Amino acid sequence: MDFTIDAEQKALRDAVRTLAERHAPQYGDGNAPVGPTDNDEKTWSALAELGALGLPFPEEDGGFGASPVEVSVVASELGRRGVRTAYADALVANYVLTKADSGSDVLEQALSGEALVLPALAEPGRAWSPLETDVTASGTGDEVKLTGTKGPVPSVATATYVVVPASTDGGLGLFLAQVPEGSGPLVQLSDTPATLLVGPDRAADVLTEALCLGIVALAGEALGAMEGALQLTTEYLKTRKQFGVPLMTFQTLTQRAADMYAELELARSTALFAAMVIAENPGDAVTASRTKVVVGQAGRHVGQEAIQLHGGIGMTAEYAVGHLAGRLAEIDRTFGDSRQHLAALASGVSDHEMVDVLA
Repeated sequence: MDFTIDAEQKALRDAVRTLAERHAPQYGDGNAPVGPTDNDEKTWSALAELGALGLPFPEEDGGFGASPVEVSVVASELGRRGVRTAYADALVANYVLTKADSGSDVLEQALSGEALVLPALAEPGRAWSPLETDVTASGTGDEVKLTGTKGPVPSVATATYVVVPASTDGGLGLFLAQVPEGSGPLVQLSDTPATLLVGPDRAADVLTEALCLGIVALAGEALGAMEGALQLTTEYLKTRKQFGVPLMTFQTLTQRAADMYAELELARSTALFAAMVIAENPGDAVTASRTKVVVGQAGRHVGQEAIQLHGGIGMTAEYAVGHLAGRLAEIDRTFGDSRQHLAALASGVSDHEMVDVLA
C-alpha cells in the first residue's frame, strides 16, 4: 500500500500549513500566559474559505468529493501548529446532514462556515456509547420535541445547531436541534423542537460512518501534534545545556527521543492506513477502533515524554509543548478513549478463527 501523497494533496497540505501558521496560537513572554483558543472564529472562516469543511462530501451536497486521506492531511497541519478547532466534530455532524432523509439549508450554512453544527453524542454519567441514549423524541413531523441531557459537547457555546441521537418508538433516530441558550458544555433539552434527519432504519449505520470519518480527522490531528512535540523536544535537547554540554550528548535522553520517533511513525502508518480503508469502507468500525487504540497510546507516550525531556518548562502555559500534550490527551478521550475501543476490539475476538502460530 502506497502512503505517498500526490501533487494535489501536497498543494492542499501547503495551503493548510500556511493557514495554520497564520492562525497559530501565540505564547506569552512569561508575564501574560496565553495559548490556543477554542475554535477561533477567524480560523474557522479561513478553513471554510479553503474548502476544508466540505472536503470529503459529494459535490452535489456542496462538497469537493475528496476522501478521508485529504481530511487527514488537513487535520495533521492544524495539529502540528496547535490550532484548536472543532474540525473533527463538525465533520461528524456534517456527514449526518449529507445523509439526511430530506434536504436542509443548514448543510449549506455549515459547509460555508456560516453555522457551526456539532454532534451531541456523550451523556453525563454514561460511558461512551453513542448508539445508546437516554434522550427521547416525542411527536411526529414538524412537531418533534427532544427531552434529555447531552454533554460534554466541546465548543458548543459557539455552535448554532447540534445533531442529537434520540430514542423513538421505532428505535434510534438522528435529529437536528438549535443549541439552547446558555448551553455549554452540557446541552439541556427540554421539549426542544427538532427535525428528524435520519430514521431508525439507517441511523446506526450513518452515525457509525460519521464517527469513522471523525476518528480519521482526530488521528490526523494527533499525528501533527506528535510531530510538533517531537520537533520542539529535539530542538530543546540540541540547545539546552547541562554540565556545560547539550542535553543531546546524554545517550539515555536521545534514546528516549528515538522511542518517541518510533511511536510517531507507528501511529502515522496506522492513521494513513485507516484513512485509505475508511475511504473504501466508510463504516469500518473495527479499523476506526484500532486506530484510536494505536494513536491514543502513541500520543500518550509522546506527550508525556516531551514534557519529561523538557523538564519544568514543559509544564508552563507560556510554552507550546504542554498545550500539545494536553491536546493529545483530549483527542484520546474524544469519541471514546483507547481503553474503551480496546475493549470493543477484544469483545469481537471470538468472531475470528483461531490461528496456530507454531503450525
